[in-house]
Amino acid sequence: MMLRAMVLVVVGLSVSCASAPPATSDSTPNLEEGAKADVESRSEERWDAASSDPGKLGWMQGYPPAEDRVIRFYEGDYFSFPRLRWTVCHFRELMPTVGVARGPEAAGALEVELMPGLAEVRVEPSDGSEAMSWEEALDALYTDGVLVMHHGRVVYERYSGCMSPERLHGAMSVTKSLTGLLGEILVAEGALDEEALVGELVPELEGSAFGDATLRQVMDMTSALAFSEDYSDPNAEVWAHARAGSPLPPPEGYRGPRSYMEYLQGVEKQGTHGEAFGYKTVNADALGWVLARATGSSVAELLSERIWSRIGAEREAYYTVDSVGTPFAGGGFNATLRDLGRLGQMLLDGGRVGSEQIVPPRAIESIRQGGDREAFKAAGYTMLEGWSYRGMWWVSHDEHGAYAARGVHGQTLWIDPRADMVIVRFASHPRAANAASDPVALPAYRAVAEYVMAHDETPLLGPEWVIEDIAGEGIIDSSHATLQFWRDGRFGGSASCNRVMGSYESEGEQLTMSPAGTTRRACVPALENQERKLLKLLSQVESFRIDESGALILMTSEGSTIVARR
Repeated sequence: MMLRAMVLVVVGLSVSCASAPPATSDSTPNLEEGAKADVESRSEERWDAASSDPGKLGWMQGYPPAEDRVIRFYEGDYFSFPRLRWTVCHFRELMPTVGVARGPEAAGALEVELMPGLAEVRVEPSDGSEAMSWEEALDALYTDGVLVMHHGRVVYERYSGCMSPERLHGAMSVTKSLTGLLGEILVAEGALDEEALVGELVPELEGSAFGDATLRQVMDMTSALAFSEDYSDPNAEVWAHARAGSPLPPPEGYRGPRSYMEYLQGVEKQGTHGEAFGYKTVNADALGWVLARATGSSVAELLSERIWSRIGAEREAYYTVDSVGTPFAGGGFNATLRDLGRLGQMLLDGGRVGSEQIVPPRAIESIRQGGDREAFKAAGYTMLEGWSYRGMWWVSHDEHGAYAARGVHGQTLWIDPRADMVIVRFASHPRAANAASDPVALPAYRAVAEYVMAHDETPLLGPEWVIEDIAGEGIIDSSHATLQFWRDGRFGGSASCNRVMGSYESEGEQLTMSPAGTTRRACVPALENQERKLLKLLSQVESFRIDESGALILMTSEGSTIVARR
């Protein structure tokens, strides 16, 4: 019984976060005998979102709860369906955890401006199944909570299942993307060299498969590891990883590794680093160790210091931990819906919260540029054609530049720069692999993006506008003139070779702009002349419109125009 419990211990742990490649089975949390929960769910088709609601089923209700409604960690079925619909909101009651402090500052207020029409947005599943509304799609996907933010405002919010506004939910492998983000921050700041060998950064890993892999190869999961996450194979390495991560006492006779860090030292190499993408959770563990060694802080402490205490979070977040208190860097993070939305909004805003830059823009640009698409293509993710993986984020390379953090059973942080939109979705789908959710979920996210853009009453906000014409004279090819409008009435950008900043007021199509100043970098005379002309025209702007092609046209009181495009 103890060995069984050990295998089951690590929740959301070594799990796949995208459509499973053809060569492997659907990936699930660490449940014995090849993901028992997923197998059970396939044979219990009667469970829909309504009938499997944990409140209706009465899991863990009453003082004490009825014996047949009790969910215990050590009994091993806590992640079987439909029990998992309760468990995903209650990991802290089931296993040891470590907090991610939100700091002493007051929570940042979120502006709410709901768009009722979103509920009926039409979703066309990519598998050819019947079209449905956004809310019907959420039910079909066993959604526990979803938040849509547009221009930093909450435009849609819904809770069901085990979720409520104050409840924390398991993020599963969304955790990996947070670990990757911390890695990208340290690389951008020069504290870590992405080309350094992992064995140099953590000498204990020198003799393992990670030893001669570069940090970038680990962060992009192009390391070559003999590590299978095929849960249908009882001999797959994922089970040994689960046993190592167990916080429970070991069974009699067990002599294997007792922690994540100890397990990593025995991972063997298979193939050549850098040639192909291979989604393997142990990469996140290795990166977590690198971060801890470089900073002297665990990933929980580092996330709190660098991000969580600075985004205005409402609640302390937490990680599940192993027997020596190591936070699970690959799948143990838990947070509220709104707080994960705050993190997503910070990334959408280029790493800023208000006027404070908390993540280097270079770190976010590194993620957004994506990884090696050919290496990714070789992995066989048929529903993610054209995508790549960079810094432990999934990058779509679509026309919106969307990128995402993804976890099993439907966990998603979806960031759409073109639509200036963030979607956070927590879920407890009976099937773990996102292959079960993507045919509905991916079209749904894109349908919502198109809706909020089509019904945008503040179209100036969002990504920067790149100026392509000033008073009918075009712009100098070597210049990069831009404008960006923010929710607080400020604007900024590049006037040609200097930064410009100021304030604006807008009502309907009326617009006034007041440039407050620029930086004072010297540039060639032609650029200086263009810059002076642009600044003069900006101060004369009195209205704007967006034409059928999506171009922004600023019009001055004297009839001159400035044309910009995203």
